Amino acid sequence: MSTTEEPVKTSDVEVEASRLVRIIAAVVLVVLSGTFLVGVFDIRSPKGLDPAGPRFFPLLVTTAWLLLSIGYLIEGLRSPRTKNNADRSWFEPVTISGLLVLYAFLVVPLGYLIATALLFFAAARVLGSRQIPRDIIVAVVISVIVYISFTQFLDISLPEGVLGL
Repeated sequence: MSTTEEPVKTSDVEVEASRLVRIIAAVVLVVLSGTFLVGVFDIRSPKGLDPAGPRFFPLLVTTAWLLLSIGYLIEGLRSPRTKNNADRSWFEPVTISGLLVLYAFLVVPLGYLIATALLFFAAARVLGSRQIPRDIIVAVVISVIVYISFTQFLDISLPEGVLGL
């Protein structure tokens, strides 16, 4: 008896590689968010987890990031190894992870406003937006709103950087 095996198609190998890269990216996101979540507890606050304290929003954001990362990992692990996944890209999660790491290094020397606006603009571009004027306006407006909210209303200091605000 001769057994005829189907040859492995290039598209099947690409799909499996894409799935593997998504799983690796998800693991990186889980590790990064977990690391930042642990770091949140180094923030000294006499108010503990009070919503008016400096620890509350970072805790909220990093917890959400961790949960979404875990969900992304579960989705990657559960995704079938079929051609239907061929259009899913690994570029976005890997690039966004890289942007977040770069942001962590730039936020102090550049300052919160500049680093955050650059992060938002770059993330929009990575995720497919091609409307440069709108992306710049939205990135700057959101950065300014969050900066004012934290510094004026919550009395939380953010890195001033080159602007010296």
